[in-house]
Amino acid sequence: MIRCWKHTIVGLLSLFLIGFLACQKTATEKKVELTPLQTLINTDTTLSLYHLMLLRANDIGLMKDTTASLLVPRNEVLVAAGYPEIIIDSMSSALADRIVRYNYLPSGISTDSGGATPTRLGAPLYIQDNGNGTLVLNGTGMAGDKPASVGQAAVYWLTSMVPPAADSLPDILSTDSSLTYLNAVFARTNIYDSLLQTGSFTLLAPVNSAFQAAGYDSIGAIDSANVDTLIQLALNQVVKGSYFTTTFPSTVTNMTGAGIVVTRSNGILQFAGGGNVTPVHWLSGDNVAGQSTILHKTDGIVSP
Repeated sequence: MIRCWKHTIVGLLSLFLIGFLACQKTATEKKVELTPLQTLINTDTTLSLYHLMLLRANDIGLMKDTTASLLVPRNEVLVAAGYPEIIIDSMSSALADRIVRYNYLPSGISTDSGGATPTRLGAPLYIQDNGNGTLVLNGTGMAGDKPASVGQAAVYWLTSMVPPAADSLPDILSTDSSLTYLNAVFARTNIYDSLLQTGSFTLLAPVNSAFQAAGYDSIGAIDSANVDTLIQLALNQVVKGSYFTTTFPSTVTNMTGAGIVVTRSNGILQFAGGGNVTPVHWLSGDNVAGQSTILHKTDGIVSP
């Protein structure tokens, strides 16, 4: 009987201790408070794809309450840009992170000095205010110019996406199979580091077929060409200053000091130096590459 009472007392004491510790734990636990940005993203059903991209990128931590400006796409904008749920689910976390960080502006919106605004990605985002209620991003992306205040942050609603920037020009040249000849020229001449010292520049990047039409029938032909000739060729394609398809003036100057005439035919940009019998045509572009470079692909080689 005494032994039974002992077990009973021990059991009651154990229950009391467990209850006491549970109460202590409940009392010391802090309620997780969402920031205004996190609350918006968690509750706005039109931002479900953006929320999914944040999770994929492991970037929920960026949604703290701060004075940053964010360019945020609603679901229809992401779908129109080719990012439906199935694509976001399967994209790499690195790509999702690049998209999110390129649209996160820790210093706020700037349209001064060419509009080069720092981003959390590192590469700048070039922003212009067209004066009609729209911000133009890298010449092609669009956002409304009236932000919503969400806590301390300013949210600008994207109406079209901006492709993520590359970290540097070599990153683009070494991974784009249509630019392997130009990549060989830059590798052979070692001029990229010199260009970085000149400030911002725009590269009119001839695709492989342009080199072949100019007599370079293989990468081997570039490897065996006179290096001074290749340096001159490369510098002829480099324009001083940052230009997008919407911001090219009628004349620009290349790194050799020669003028290049810029025109449009059926809305497509054309470039002609003094040595071009027919203009070189723009193929695609508005690609930001690192801190100071904008790249446009062309179908020919510009000659002064």
